Amino acid sequence: MHILPIAFVCGGLFGCKAVGPDYDPPVTPVPDAWTRVLEGERSATRTGAQRWWSDYNDPILNELIAMAKKNNPDLKRTGARVSQAWQQRRVIRAALFPHTDLYGRNANGLGSFDSNGINWDPITSVDNIAQLNAGWELDFFGGIRRQVESVTADYEASVEGWRDFHVIVTAEVALQYIALRTMDARLGVARDGIKVYEEIANLLRTRTQAGVGEDADVRESSARLKAQGAKIPALEFERTAILNQLAALVGTYPGQAQSILKFGLPIPTPPKHLATGVPADLLRSRPDIRRAERKLQAQSARIGIATANLYPSLSLSGAITYERNTSAGVVELFRRDLGLGPTLRWRIFNACADRARIKEHEAGLEQEMASYEETVLAAVGQVETALAGCYFEKQRLSLLDEAAAEYRSAADMMIDSYRAGLVDLRRLLNARQDQIDTLDEEIATRGRYAAHTVKLFRALGGGDLPSPKAIILQSDSKNAKSPTSEKVETKTPARVEFVR
Repeated sequence: MHILPIAFVCGGLFGCKAVGPDYDPPVTPVPDAWTRVLEGERSATRTGAQRWWSDYNDPILNELIAMAKKNNPDLKRTGARVSQAWQQRRVIRAALFPHTDLYGRNANGLGSFDSNGINWDPITSVDNIAQLNAGWELDFFGGIRRQVESVTADYEASVEGWRDFHVIVTAEVALQYIALRTMDARLGVARDGIKVYEEIANLLRTRTQAGVGEDADVRESSARLKAQGAKIPALEFERTAILNQLAALVGTYPGQAQSILKFGLPIPTPPKHLATGVPADLLRSRPDIRRAERKLQAQSARIGIATANLYPSLSLSGAITYERNTSAGVVELFRRDLGLGPTLRWRIFNACADRARIKEHEAGLEQEMASYEETVLAAVGQVETALAGCYFEKQRLSLLDEAAAEYRSAADMMIDSYRAGLVDLRRLLNARQDQIDTLDEEIATRGRYAAHTVKLFRALGGGDLPSPKAIILQSDSKNAKSPTSEKVETKTPARVEFVR
């Protein structure tokens, strides 16, 4: 066997272009600008923000998000998937290199047997076999390289999925925390309303005892007081449900979360200016879009894998074999070989199954492209919805602030008018109820506005996201190659920049 010519041919063909389509990232049209611009916004060059939640200036929110990043079960699960995808890539990549196997056997003869039974042999015979096999599939047409390309893209998609969970969990913690603080404020309004109706009830009792009031007025004020008190259990239940959900997000129990979440703290105040950038920034800032794009490349590479099956495959195999037998002190050497040779495999006929497989993966590529476009459309829509929510809730909040102040002033004047006999009790009670309802709605709107800003950050990509290197290095041994040594790079999300 002439080894040098084979090696020369292998070296020349190994640089061949892999069969199948070369991946080109999709060119996705997006709007040039957002439909609605927030008041006071100045355009930023990129979307995203490092630790955007810190701009709400709430230490407890910062603590909860840190706990969620450490303890949330979904983040742990997706982190394990990243490690799993990385190891799968290493398994496939190993096929690019030669492999060796060692086989050995030591068999001791105990005797022989025939029709008369077993004849135990006092003189033991020994068979020794040792074989070292080596093989290398020469990737002439790029089938293995396409496999590596596919699993690498799958790995990068799992990284983006992990990052997307960071976005989802971080935003959900902020949303639930804002809902909890909103519920605290609404409970405060409801309890203040009880005090208001208690003052009116005491006033009516005093007037009735003085002979200038009516029992019907006392009963009506008492009914308003009890109706106001009935709001407290419903709000307390909603707060408990929010607290339990928040505890699950940060990976702890409600009792432990209760010790952190002190009652009565204010609703977090969003930053004054929210930099949204331009729609094109979403293509690099949102993990779910980057994940959909990585899945596109993985599917494109599968077409190349199927195409490679149309071509022959050639591999080199070699073996070193040693075999001998020792019996009754006599040594017989049967084999002592050193061999090397090529193996050719070519699927000549399989009823067009390989071509059907190519068509199958091409159809899969069309599906992934449609999913990618759907993800981009949904992302733009989510940003537009969040922008509209911020815009309209801010307008509504401004009007409710003014209305609450005027209702408070009117209700204070109404009590003096009632004492003077200028208005009846029903008008006084209605004035106080309008004051309480408007203040409650103003607080709820303040919470919704803060929630819409969180949804905007989530829609813009969720901020500066983590690298998977720590997860991978934990799963690898100390001597294993790191992602850096194999030059596997995941697409880094753009930062969201706040404008102060």
